[in-house]
Amino acid sequence: MTMSTNENEFISFLAKCGALKFGSFITKSGRVSPYFVNMGTVCNGEGISLLANCYAKVFKEYFANKADNLFGPAYKGIPLCAATTAALHREYGIETSFTYNRKEIKDHGEGGILVGDTYQEKKRVVIIEDVITAGTSIEETMRIMSEIPNAKVTGLIVAMDRKEKLGDGKSALQQVKDKYNIEAYSIASIDDVLKFAPEEYKESIEKYRNEWGV
Repeated sequence: MTMSTNENEFISFLAKCGALKFGSFITKSGRVSPYFVNMGTVCNGEGISLLANCYAKVFKEYFANKADNLFGPAYKGIPLCAATTAALHREYGIETSFTYNRKEIKDHGEGGILVGDTYQEKKRVVIIEDVITAGTSIEETMRIMSEIPNAKVTGLIVAMDRKEKLGDGKSALQQVKDKYNIEAYSIASIDDVLKFAPEEYKESIEKYRNEWGV
């Protein structure tokens, strides 16, 4: 799924701020990709506001009555879940809490691995991620969530779905849906990237898409 009204602005902004790069990059799956997306370069008010609004729009459309908490995996998911919570309140009057995890358990102060809403009450959770390729980071997040009795993961929103087939021929996003029985959506995908790629990279992206795409 890609956003019909926001995708053009979203992709062009990623390219403008350097979050979307073209060239030759090795992904987590070990493949050599002609493009790379790094949401960590989005580091100003304009960028995080646009990004949060896009996440919020997806949430409103698919999860407004199905979830009441956003979880952002450390580290990139931390500002994403916080900003999206604010965007939901500001743009749609939707009230959610947000949670993120520490990489290491804190053994002083309030302690624990969670910050924000620590799930003292039952919460329906949507995970906020940046890019999905092989689904490795989602697996790690689901392991964390499986150990929290009051957290029920109902969905996943990613900024970019690379739509690459894995060993079973399915994409990582489809594998997540099937394995965990949750809904999963993206703001944009490789198909949208292709529309905005410089001419000198379009052929290599199309070739990559034909070889690895689903």
